[in-house]
Amino acid sequence: MKGEEEYIAVIARDVESQFEALRVALGAVLEDHKADLYILDHEIDYDYIKNICEDCAEEYEDNLEFLTDMKGHLYSNVKENEKYNFTTLSMDEITKKIKEYSVIIPY
Repeated sequence: MKGEEEYIAVIARDVESQFEALRVALGAVLEDHKADLYILDHEIDYDYIKNICEDCAEEYEDNLEFLTDMKGHLYSNVKENEKYNFTTLSMDEITKKIKEYSVIIPY
């Protein structure tokens, strides 16, 4: 991946992976790659994130904003995530969109 821009999809399918998936997406954009985050089949669970560390919920919100500032996109198949600035897509739309990426990182 080094030296060549990749287009990366980071996909979190469960609550336990949502925090780490965002960190991976951010790491990719900091390495000059394009990265988008997908949260599938669940609403962002801030109660879970708060149990990871004292400041993790605030960090998660900041990191979501930073990812979008860095031209990353937030996608979900759960409409409730729109309140966190995610674009809602159907699974059919997600399946088609996934084909655009050169790297897919599933969690």
